[in-house]
Parts: sequence; C-alpha cells; structure tokens
Amino acid sequence: MDPRNNPDKSTKRPLNEWNGVHMRHAAGSDVGIVRENNQDAYLAEPGVGLYMVADGMGGRAGGEVASALAVETLHAEVTARFRELFSSDSSTREIIMRQGINSACISIYSRSLELPHLRGMGTTATALWFPVRTRVNGGNTTDPKACIAHVGDSRCYLLRAGLFYQLTCDHSLFQEKLRAGVLSPDSPLASQLKSVITRCVGYQEDEEVDVFSFEPYRSDRFLLCSDGLSNKLSEKEMADLMMEDDLDWVAEHMIEIAKERGGEDNITVLLVALDT
Repeated sequence: MDPRNNPDKSTKRPLNEWNGVHMRHAAGSDVGIVRENNQDAYLAEPGVGLYMVADGMGGRAGGEVASALAVETLHAEVTARFRELFSSDSSTREIIMRQGINSACISIYSRSLELPHLRGMGTTATALWFPVRTRVNGGNTTDPKACIAHVGDSRCYLLRAGLFYQLTCDHSLFQEKLRAGVLSPDSPLASQLKSVITRCVGYQEDEEVDVFSFEPYRSDRFLLCSDGLSNKLSEKEMADLMMEDDLDWVAEHMIEIAKERGGEDNITVLLVALDT
C-alpha cells in the first residue's frame, strides 16, 4: 500500500460507520511550488478507523523515508491490534496508540543507523483513530471515544456546530516560548521559530507523545494537515471551506490556495466527516 495514494472520490467510496454514523473522507498531498520532492505522507484507512498525516525532515531522502515509515508502522500496529483497540476503554487505547508511535520511532531510528545518509531523519506524526464497526467485530463498541496521538507541528482541527478548534498543540520552539510568556503571538520571531520543532518521531528511539481521547458527535468534521497548509490559510478560511459538502473539492481548493500564496513547503490535507 502506498500511503501517498490520493483516495478515490469520497462519493464513490463505500461508507464506513462510527457508532452508527456514516463516515466520509478525502485527501490530497502536493509538493508545492518550491520544493523538488514531497516529504509529506498521509494515511486514510477507514477499515481500521485510522487517519494520519506525517511531515518528514532530514535531507532530500531522509524526510520521505521517515514519513513513509511512520504511517506504515502505525498502520501495521493498529491493524494487528484492532480487536484489542476496539474492545478496550479509552485509557488502554491511548497506551496502544502511544506504543504505535514509538514503534515508528524505533523503525525510523533503526533505519537511520543502517543507512548513514539518513542519519538525523525524523517526522511529525498526527493520527486520529475511530472505533469503527467492521464485519469482524460486528456491533458498536461500549466506548465510542476517538483517540488522537500527536508529535510535532502537523495539526488536527475540529469543526463542530460552526465552531473551529485546534485539537493538537504544536511542539515548536515558538509555542514553547509563547506558553512560557516569553513571546507574544504577533512576535516578529514567530515565523522563524515556528519551523523549529521540539519533538519528532525517529530522531531518537522513543519520544514523548501527546495522546488523548474525546467523544465525537454527529456532523463533526476533522482536518489533519501539514504546516504547508496551516501556515498559509487562516483558521476562518479553513472553517469556511470545511462547511462545504464536497470534501474532495475542499481538499483540492485548500491545496491550491496554499500554492497560490507561495507554496514554499509540501502541502497535505486529510478531511474526515461524520455525516448526520
């Protein structure tokens, strides 16, 4: 499976269910205007309820390898432990997702030791998991909570009842100084420090992973994206676009706007909608 494959049109895909609610998704990834290769990767695997965006770093080859390994490893972990994930409570799920991200850390770090030209590579990882109903597990789980696992500065947003929330917290030098009260949001150093991330998957054998559970609601919409998108569109612009019904058009339009505004970085968009 190629994690960069752009899914078929959401209107043509079979519908999947979370807690009796139909789910749709759409995604796209673009190299942008400036870069020669795409170091982003994404995964949309509705059969196991896993959606993920990874933004690699570490030279021309390293970033691509790291992001691909991250999505492949987490997908393998979730698939192998899906029944356990589905039947567990939220605290156990969080442990499993944290272990999955750190398995990706080991995979990437080990590969960098094998191949010297990949030394120092790493990736962000932002993953959203739903306890979806499948033919294997049958009925609904007793715990319908979704789970997010996050490292780095790729983001997960939620649009709910017209309100837009950033669910993840960037692991960047700028955010650390902002939280410490050293810098203000409009600091002239913001653009420079935002690009310096303080956590990544694969630079070392394990990493501190933000993991939390929450209960989705009917009509919720989610956006997972790399910073190639979030640095170019305002939250209002993203929220307004996400209200449109055609998810494929939304993903394509978001990418085009980011490219029109410079496209200096790779741009990845992954949308998930819980229909009414």
